Amino acid sequence: MNRREFLGTAALATVAGLGRADGREGAPETLAARPRAAVNTFPVLNGPEFQGMEGAFVPIFTPYTKDDKINGDMVGKQVERLLKAGVKGFYVGGGTGEHVLLSLAERKYLAEAAISAVNKRAKVIIHVGCTYTEDSVRLAKHAEKAGADWIATLGPLVFGQNFDASYYHYSRIAGASGLPLMIYCWYRDLVPDRERKFYEIPNLKGLKYTGRDFWSVQEMRKMVDKEIVCFVGDDPHLLSGLAMNKLFSGGIGTTYNLIPEDYVAICRLAKEGRFAEAAAIQEHANHITYFFSKYPNFSYRKAGMRFLGYDCGFARSPFGQPISEADYEAFAAALKPLLG
Repeated sequence: MNRREFLGTAALATVAGLGRADGREGAPETLAARPRAAVNTFPVLNGPEFQGMEGAFVPIFTPYTKDDKINGDMVGKQVERLLKAGVKGFYVGGGTGEHVLLSLAERKYLAEAAISAVNKRAKVIIHVGCTYTEDSVRLAKHAEKAGADWIATLGPLVFGQNFDASYYHYSRIAGASGLPLMIYCWYRDLVPDRERKFYEIPNLKGLKYTGRDFWSVQEMRKMVDKEIVCFVGDDPHLLSGLAMNKLFSGGIGTTYNLIPEDYVAICRLAKEGRFAEAAAIQEHANHITYFFSKYPNFSYRKAGMRFLGYDCGFARSPFGQPISEADYEAFAAALKPLLG
């Protein structure tokens, strides 16, 4: 037997349990007979601001009444449903919440409605990103006063899309309140040696990463000399991100609104190292994501909520457009086999 054959035979023997776990001679022991060691593939963060900041977080839809006002009652109904499903937190007033199509007064009202509905039963992250930095500062101050746990922001949306402008933007927002700040990297290159410099800002302690280059996030995290929490923001790749051992603490994604139990289960199983079980659920969730990807009108995402009994209205233009009743019925018929 040559060396390669020997190693191959030894590996097979180990996997098959042909030997004792303690290395002594005796009857073979199967893997199934061995007690399962407790595992935790999520990072362990010690700062008080990070406690409870893991698992499935939902960026709730901004619901509207028939006359295009924010429906505060429906905010509460969404929160109750999602808490029952086991979600750990909420991300309010971000892209899913149509933040660029809301006035500052509406964003403040939405934040207050969500924080009141959650009532300390889960974490609340208020997205405060605006085109104008000083508007973000105003929203950050309001979020703290309203009782938020964290704030979050995108980088500069239209102007100043360079490192120096972004650093100033984040610094102003972080310095506006005592809340920890999470930045949102949305489908852009994350350059580890550049991005790590943002975390010199004292209150900047989190990252929502919507992309697929998890290696870059991992490399950046190694360079940052303080605790930070990272969330996966790309729904179909949640499990892929969570498989990067002790890097991501959970996920934040639009589809979580529709099938929260799936994403709660993916996070729980991944944390326990049960990736094969989580993979089957991720595959199911991806079927749902693919279905909605065929409808570029964002109003159809909200129509999915109507199908589930939570009418959030249409998305505002140009993000979404109204849907005729006939089109909704055809959509609902196609969705029914997937969501039951």
